[in-house]
Order: sequence, then structure tokens, then C-alpha cells
Amino acid sequence: MLDEAHVEDDAHFGFIRRLLASESYLFRDHLQRLDGDARHRRFGHDVSDAFVETYAAHASDFGNVTFGYFVDGVVRGVAELRPGTLMRNANAEVAFSVERAFANRGIATQLMGRVIRTARNRGYSHLTLVCMPNNAKMQAIARHYGADLKIEDGSIFADIVPNRADYGSLVADMIDEPMAYLHAALDMQTRIRGSQEI
Repeated sequence: MLDEAHVEDDAHFGFIRRLLASESYLFRDHLQRLDGDARHRRFGHDVSDAFVETYAAHASDFGNVTFGYFVDGVVRGVAELRPGTLMRNANAEVAFSVERAFANRGIATQLMGRVIRTARNRGYSHLTLVCMPNNAKMQAIARHYGADLKIEDGSIFADIVPNRADYGSLVADMIDEPMAYLHAALDMQTRIRGSQEI
């Protein structure tokens, strides 16, 4: 079972960090930049800007974790980890979106590895990824991480079983968490300076 993606060096042109609750607007802006096809793949149906705004506002609801892939201070890809119901609290659902101009660069694969590490550390035993039958790229990423795929109600359900948490995965999260706050503060300063220069 792979936990972190191995991608070509030229794919590392951005970085991943957790989005803070105060940064739901970054998630919203990313989703609104998705073209119609990408939105349909992400949500399984066509969605409006109003739907996207409401959805993004709940990204930090209890238990949810959202990771952004930042390129030059802008979120270009997102991975979501959403816990299951109380009856299935060992399970969580994962979802991904990447803007068209940044597709096919290994971003979703890297995001998947980051989500799996967090799922390990939170004790999830199963991750479910739902995608459309024609989304071959996402199915390939799921297989890369050892997922079992099955078809239900016209959708593909990928079941990923994370390894148990270990010293390495726990320390990696301990290092990443304070860095998320540091990068968020630096990103905010950059955006403020940019708005003042306009």
C-alpha cells in the first residue's frame, strides 16, 4: 500500500497545505474557476455558483479536512476528507478537484497521498472515492493506492484501506500543522499587498 505519491520532479511546482476555516473563500474561488465538465465530475451533476458558495462555506464543518494545492499563492487543486456517519465512523469519503490548466501534472496523486496520511493518523480504516465511469484518471489514481473499484448506481466506488498510523506519519502531520498557519499568514500578507497595488 502506497501512502505518499512518487511523481516526477517537474511536477513539484506547488505545495500542499491544509486550508484553515477562515480560508473557505479560497476553496470557493477554486471551485468557481472549474469549468462545467470539471464541476460535473466533482459533484456528479451540474452545480451553480450559489451551490458552490454554500458548499465551500461548510468545508470546515466538524471533522472535515480540506487540503489545497497552492501555485503562486492560489489554490489550483483541492482534496477533501469528510468523515462518515456516526454509524460508520471508521470510514470517510474523499473528493478531489483540479483546475483544467493544472491537470495532468500529478496534483491529484499528490493530494491523494496527503489525504491518506491524514486518514491514517485519524484512525480511518476505509476511504471511499466516488467518481463517474468516464473519469479514468481518478480511477487510475485510486488503483495507484490499492483501491478496490466497483460499480453502483452508475458510479464507480473506490474503497481505499489506509495503513495504520506510525511514527513517520504522525511526525509528518505534527510538522505540517504549524506550517499551515505560517503559510496561511504569509499568503494573507501577499494577497493584502497585491490588493493595495491595484
